[in-house]
Amino acid sequence: MTSTEGAPSIPEYLIAQGVQVEPVEPGSAGAPEVSIAVPAGWQQVPPGMFPGAYGVWTTPPADGWADNAVLLVAKFSQPVDPRGLLTCAFTDARRLPEWTDQGTDDEDFQGFPSAGITGTYVVTPQTLWAYNRYTIVTHGADQYLVQLTVTIRDDHDGSDAATIIQGLKVS
Repeated sequence: MTSTEGAPSIPEYLIAQGVQVEPVEPGSAGAPEVSIAVPAGWQQVPPGMFPGAYGVWTTPPADGWADNAVLLVAKFSQPVDPRGLLTCAFTDARRLPEWTDQGTDDEDFQGFPSAGITGTYVVTPQTLWAYNRYTIVTHGADQYLVQLTVTIRDDHDGSDAATIIQGLKVS
């Protein structure tokens, strides 16, 4: 999974497969339980501000930017081939302006098929560092996509991002 030349994004792949996605809220019956570790100083954004998100956490804004973590959980209308879907996991990141890969993996995450990518991109005047983890969870008879995206200023030390990333739990 190193090249995305001509590869569809995850949403494009799902549309092509005729798969509908339904956002899942925390505590939904039958859905997997998903959580992150929240660093000191970060706060959860009220759920109504980002409809469809499982959760959003940010630092206080500074100079027009707030480091953030966005957790999405979506239920598929029909099963997909996890590895086929995950071949598309890096496309969205690599389409960001001036994206530079810093690392990728396609190792299982907590026993589930998964793919992750880290890198930087530019939104003038800032360079941002981003981490995306996509995990396909089969829970009962249903299949879900769990996506964690953490975005911080590239000049930050990254310890908060590490806390969030290492604290992701899916069960």
